[in-house]
Amino acid sequence: MKTKVTLLALAWLASGVAFAADTTPTPAAQTEAGPGKRGPDMDRMALLLDLNDYQKTEVEKILKEHHEQMRASFDAARASGTRPTRDEMKAQREQSKQELNTKLSGVLTPEQLKKFEALREGGPRRHFGKGGHDKDDSTGDSSSN
Repeated sequence: MKTKVTLLALAWLASGVAFAADTTPTPAAQTEAGPGKRGPDMDRMALLLDLNDYQKTEVEKILKEHHEQMRASFDAARASGTRPTRDEMKAQREQSKQELNTKLSGVLTPEQLKKFEALREGGPRRHFGKGGHDKDDSTGDSSSN
């Protein structure tokens, strides 16, 4: 009986140590973009789109420039204190999308551009918990979650 209690106590302590272990990546394991940095994974994108080295650097440069333009536009809108309507935001998003496609069409083949658009459309989705709004929930009724 005493051995069972001792083994149980050791197992409990070992599990406590396992849960307390630091799971943060070491600096060497972090990407060059840095911790918490969001953006496209260019290595993965290059693989999925079958990009050569020139295309990879150009696409990365175009996406970075596009992101900076979007950030500047967002910051300017925030500084103005006015809020655009939903239709204005949609129009701006469509215009931005067209500009990006135009820039990328100079670097990517038509097939690669189609793949890029498919990847962008299938990008990260937010899933909200109970009582939130779902992406596909166009009625605004969250009771179906």
